Amino acid sequence: MHEVGMLCKLLKILASRLSRAEQKLLERGLREAARKGDVAALYHYSTLIGRTVYMEKPSPSWPGFFKEYTGCQRLARLPPPVSTGGLDVLEAIRRRRSRRSYSPKPPSLEHVATLLYYAVGVTGWNAEWPLRSYPSAGGLQPLEAYLVAGSVEDLESGIYHYNPRSHNLCMLRPGNYMTRLADISLGQEHVGEAPAAIILTAVYTRTASKYGARAYRYIHVDAGAAVQNVYLAAEALGLATVVVGAFHDEELCSFLGIDCYEEIPIAVMPFGYPG
Repeated sequence: MHEVGMLCKLLKILASRLSRAEQKLLERGLREAARKGDVAALYHYSTLIGRTVYMEKPSPSWPGFFKEYTGCQRLARLPPPVSTGGLDVLEAIRRRRSRRSYSPKPPSLEHVATLLYYAVGVTGWNAEWPLRSYPSAGGLQPLEAYLVAGSVEDLESGIYHYNPRSHNLCMLRPGNYMTRLADISLGQEHVGEAPAAIILTAVYTRTASKYGARAYRYIHVDAGAAVQNVYLAAEALGLATVVVGAFHDEELCSFLGIDCYEEIPIAVMPFGYPG
């Protein structure tokens, strides 16, 4: 009973901080979650947009388009992405498959740079507004990309953050962490057998600054487009990859050194030449 009482107290505090319209949505979400016995229903029904009940626009501070690290252990400048050759996009879509078997041959730094660029890279500018390789709700661009390099040609093993504005890598920690990443990914062995992996996260407040609680819906739409970009670029480059969504969230946040609320881990994508 103590747990129930605490839950009621927390819900009361939450409701007191919401507008009347948001309170109505929360009430409906709680009712549906209780009826279905599914906690996901709470979020789903609490963030519906209707003609009579709707979410009011919030106005938290917007963190900007880019995440910048000032204390990199090493800055690795990436070569330009491959822009010619490969496959026609329609052929890449037709051939796309999830592949979990990898050669021990290290991928080239050029191919790694190309994957990162076509995943979330800056492909142009509209005045001071960056244009990205993936579509984004409101053009708010919440995604961040990290590289876990176990064995990559001409790159020291380590965990890196990809800066899409400068197209370079900031080393966060040296070492080969692919086995640790496999453990975090619920022990999926194929993750640890890959020579490298891309991890996609989303900075929640970038999108929530405009869309409030519905931002959690939209960042996954954005991420889905970026995931497909990785798949298609990998196919064109002759690389194998798969998207992994099963992982211990808090351990992955600690692994990357991020706050799990401010920056949400979305996907792990191990990759390498096909095995």
